[in-house]
Amino acid sequence: ENMVNICSVGKITSNKGFDRLLEAHQKLLEAGLPNQIHILGIGADQPQLGKRIKELGVEHSFKLLGFHKDPYQYMSRCDLYVCASHREGFSTAVTEALILGIPVLSTEVSGAKELLGENNEYGTVTENSTKGIYEGLKTLLMHPEQLVHYKKQAVLRGKEFSKEKTVKAVEQLFDSLLHE
Repeated sequence: ENMVNICSVGKITSNKGFDRLLEAHQKLLEAGLPNQIHILGIGADQPQLGKRIKELGVEHSFKLLGFHKDPYQYMSRCDLYVCASHREGFSTAVTEALILGIPVLSTEVSGAKELLGENNEYGTVTENSTKGIYEGLKTLLMHPEQLVHYKKQAVLRGKEFSKEKTVKAVEQLFDSLLHE
């Protein structure tokens, strides 16, 4: 289908902002911007989120896929990864999306600008709100060339997270500590 497939991964709790992503999704559909959202994860707020999905009548386009030991097979088939969190440490899921070459949209949480660039070089960082998520998604859906651009940028950024580079950085840290 001519549809943008969006995914997000995480424990279904209020902090992850899946309720905000759902609200943004509904507004996008109302604005005539078709998309599908796939949430990989389970958690305490899953029943409430499932109920809200049904109330909004978007079961066909906002899907809770549950826990999967290997979420990468689902993520790799998506056009965009979204981190809708209220708060976040260093987002492993965003890093994994970049390694897979998936464009990323993230709310402004800790680590987002470090991963995606101060000026959105490698992905989109939005205001940390439902409106911010909606506006960021709306821009990407209305300008698919930006998704193509961010896919290329995600591939470039993802290469920076190799095991070799991480080991080298840790070795340099230890060397600097030993020489102090």
